[in-house]
Amino acid sequence: MLSFIRSLPFVGIALLFAYGAHSFIVGGLTKQVEEQQIQINQLNQHNVALQSAAEVNEQTIKSLEESNSKQIEQISNLTIANTEYQRQADEAMAIFKDHDLTILSRRRPNMIEDRANNATKDVFDAVEQDSRDISDLNNVQRDEENSN
Repeated sequence: MLSFIRSLPFVGIALLFAYGAHSFIVGGLTKQVEEQQIQINQLNQHNVALQSAAEVNEQTIKSLEESNSKQIEQISNLTIANTEYQRQADEAMAIFKDHDLTILSRRRPNMIEDRANNATKDVFDAVEQDSRDISDLNNVQRDEENSN
């Protein structure tokens, strides 16, 4: 028992070293856990920001797809109208090719002038109406974009 009492200071010192080592290791691990928790919180915040950005991107893609389909439809309508106008122009060119308007205008000057003026007015009216239609489509498209 005496040897046990003599070894008590050494056992106490060994226990203090063990406690110190334990405190050092646990303190280091606690600090590591806290740093990882901070990092997890930051990554969660980044994740939320990226998810909201992804939602905005998806909405933008849907909007662009809808706009694209509307534009395709408008282009198709314009192509059909252009084809019709080209057919009318070809018919007019065939009439001019088949008839000598110089002789006719010398014989009946008022008839040619009135017809030319009326036809020119009709063409200008059609061009103005087409311009209004295109402008209205652009305004509708801008209104839809502003409302989204």
